[in-house]
Amino acid sequence: MHADLNPDALADACARMKSIAVPWFGKWFYHLFPYRRGVVLGNMRRVFGNNLSEAELVRVAQAYYAHYLRFPGEFLKLQWMSAERKKKFIRIENMASPIEAHKKGKGLILLTGHLGNWEVSTVAGIQQFPEFKGLFHFVRRPLKPKFFNDLVTRRFHKAGFGTIAKRGSLDRILDLLAGGAIVVYVFDQHAGQKDGIPVEFFGAPAGTFKSPALIALASGAPVIPASSWREPDGTHVLRFEEPIALVDGDDGGEAIRQNTRLFNAALERMLLRHPEQWIWMHKRWKWRAR
Repeated sequence: MHADLNPDALADACARMKSIAVPWFGKWFYHLFPYRRGVVLGNMRRVFGNNLSEAELVRVAQAYYAHYLRFPGEFLKLQWMSAERKKKFIRIENMASPIEAHKKGKGLILLTGHLGNWEVSTVAGIQQFPEFKGLFHFVRRPLKPKFFNDLVTRRFHKAGFGTIAKRGSLDRILDLLAGGAIVVYVFDQHAGQKDGIPVEFFGAPAGTFKSPALIALASGAPVIPASSWREPDGTHVLRFEEPIALVDGDDGGEAIRQNTRLFNAALERMLLRHPEQWIWMHKRWKWRAR
């Protein structure tokens, strides 16, 4: 494990996972729909294999499948909630961090990943702060199939959020930040040779997007990690961390690499809070050098 990952955080996460509750539908879904089950278990072994037995890893994987089965019901439930009920359904932690950072006048970069039910917590949580309406822009890849991408895009726009393509949007992002925008990067997916650099993630090189570090250094915009998770009672939390202290220097490439590692480290810490609520089916460690 990387030296800058707190071993106590890893040990605490593994201790919690050993006694994790697995609902019946998680076990059912795990056995009957083994889509990418090998990828899920392989990723978990990479991160937790030295601390958890194979049987314990299977239990965490079953909890992970149960986590995703809850998505559709939560999404539908949200559509019929009043604004008051949404506030009880989505709790915000440390909103003071982005509010204070935004006062610097350089925009804001929110760094997040597929943590918790990000669709529910992000949209409903941010809508609780009307003073930021129109400022949020999500950097995202087009989804497949196209009709699903169109549906998600319409939903974002209806909620008052802009969307930005992950490629070819550098100038637009810099302009938006200069105007005080809040740019949201979902930062936990594989980035290939064209968009990424190999940076450690849980002790192994992973292709990681370099654009957030590049843009942060060029714009001076504060970078704040944000995550969400589902509580045992079914409510959700959207939490903002303190700004990351960026590394600068004469070697631009090395500064980008060091800051990208800091971003991955922030993602590691957020993931370890609720490991069963991350997107383990994604092939995160598939970097191949040319």
